[in-house]
Amino acid sequence: MEKPTQQEQPRAKIAGDSLATRFFSSIIGFALLLFIMWVGLPLILPVLIGILWLATAELRDMLRLRGIELNMYFLRWGGVVMLLFSLPQLHGIYPGIPWREVALGLVLIGAFSYELLYGANIPRFAFSLMAFLYVPFMLGYLVLLRYTPDAIQGFWTLLLPIFASFSTDVGAYFVGKRFGKHKLAPSISPGKTVEGSIGGIVAGFIGLLLVAAVANAAVPFRWLELLAVSLLLSLAAQLGDLTESMLKRYCGVKDSGSFLPGHGGLLDRMDSLLFSVPLTYFLLRIFVG
Repeated sequence: MEKPTQQEQPRAKIAGDSLATRFFSSIIGFALLLFIMWVGLPLILPVLIGILWLATAELRDMLRLRGIELNMYFLRWGGVVMLLFSLPQLHGIYPGIPWREVALGLVLIGAFSYELLYGANIPRFAFSLMAFLYVPFMLGYLVLLRYTPDAIQGFWTLLLPIFASFSTDVGAYFVGKRFGKHKLAPSISPGKTVEGSIGGIVAGFIGLLLVAAVANAAVPFRWLELLAVSLLLSLAAQLGDLTESMLKRYCGVKDSGSFLPGHGGLLDRMDSLLFSVPLTYFLLRIFVG
């Protein structure tokens, strides 16, 4: 067997160091997320507001590279309104009112009013609306799902998209790296493969089986339903990943930021959850009611 050349040895070391950094930061972030979800609302709300601030800053910095400005007042303070209107206490006291739709309407009225007063910048409004639906609107489902139908079952239900997204990411990475040959979306993310996608789906199903085995009756889906849910959540996680890759390619950047070592920005870690958590909430309403 040929020995690695002097040039190949440093490259292999750098790749190994990058993989180790990626792995450990991912494990730490995953454990921290589980702890926050377990504690519940006292930690979830301030953490989500912090994520809102950081994620919108990453979007702002990326889109500025294309000469696009965002209405940060609309995004951030409107996002806080959306998170507050997603609180379970509000829905419990006044169950017949669609609070999130009310929040969306109020924020839109405020954003239109802002543009009427400050320049009628339609591209700024359009991209700000896209960013609002992408980040704060989706983040609100984390609060909703955590307490649906109650605090105990909601915790285990929220673990489903978290484990599905994490398992899908890990499975797609390692299977794609080892067996990947056919490109999945070459114009958006050349590194992703069909084989990696399939590996992510299988790993996502295993992740959900682990949650179901530990939680037992606390998981609201039956076993056949869980099979369909795992497939849909894995696909949603990959779609979220590809969506953010599309946005980064549009802006000409490799990472959304540098928040996490080995992972890039906060959006690079949240992209899968922004799609899989809302889908879990929808599936819960469809299958369970």
